[in-house]
Amino acid sequence: MPDRSQKKGRRRFTPVNYRGLLFDLAVFVCNVFLVRLLTRHVGRLLSLTFLKDDPQAARTLLVIISAAFAAQLVGAALKRRPLQARLLARHEGGGGTPVIGCVLILHLALTLVTSAGIVALLSSGSSGGVTVLVVCLSLIPTALVWRALTPYKKPPAPDWRDSRWAETAADLCLFAYMLVNLAIWNTLTAGSNVRAASVGDLFSRALGFVLVSPVILLFYLPPRLLFLVEDYKYPATWLSMLLAVAPVAYRLIIGSPLKTDW
Repeated sequence: MPDRSQKKGRRRFTPVNYRGLLFDLAVFVCNVFLVRLLTRHVGRLLSLTFLKDDPQAARTLLVIISAAFAAQLVGAALKRRPLQARLLARHEGGGGTPVIGCVLILHLALTLVTSAGIVALLSSGSSGGVTVLVVCLSLIPTALVWRALTPYKKPPAPDWRDSRWAETAADLCLFAYMLVNLAIWNTLTAGSNVRAASVGDLFSRALGFVLVSPVILLFYLPPRLLFLVEDYKYPATWLSMLLAVAPVAYRLIIGSPLKTDW
């Protein structure tokens, strides 16, 4: 039987909580098997909204983005109790590392981009006050994520939010938010997925991928932040995150046309 030191060594490679790894696996599966379906539908809505001024498509797109916006609010609100309970049990603080601080800034940037999209989808007759209100509301998700990363000064009394199903609901909400980000990203980059023509083309694409990687991180890391805070120290986490974005890298560098027909 393996001794205790061997078990400890394995634990240092994989996180104690596997929810983040499952999140990455789900992103990978969607990136491989659902990408064409998502890109086709979101691309059609974007095309009808911004190229043909279709009000019905604009309303549908607004509902989708607003629902993703609301999902991250619910996910961040429900995630705090179980997350902080685990961090406290392991005597770890939440959100105090430079890595998490940088991702929190990315989260704010993404919510501002989302709010800009919502403003663009609102009726052109909307007042300036509505625009200011939407921008101010976009600060709430980052505030809730920051709150979820903040330890309790005094442990709260147990209630339904401590249950496993409540955290599972939080994870599903965060994944739904990630799914909308994934669909929009793949739609915006669908036109650059043609096959590489030569080794030189392959090299230039690889360099381009490095240059646009901060944008990819903008779409991917914020929804994963509340998982990353407790598993960023483990090598398995970074390997699973690389796996999650590998299909994106393949499509941009090697090339894999999505054939979206929109």
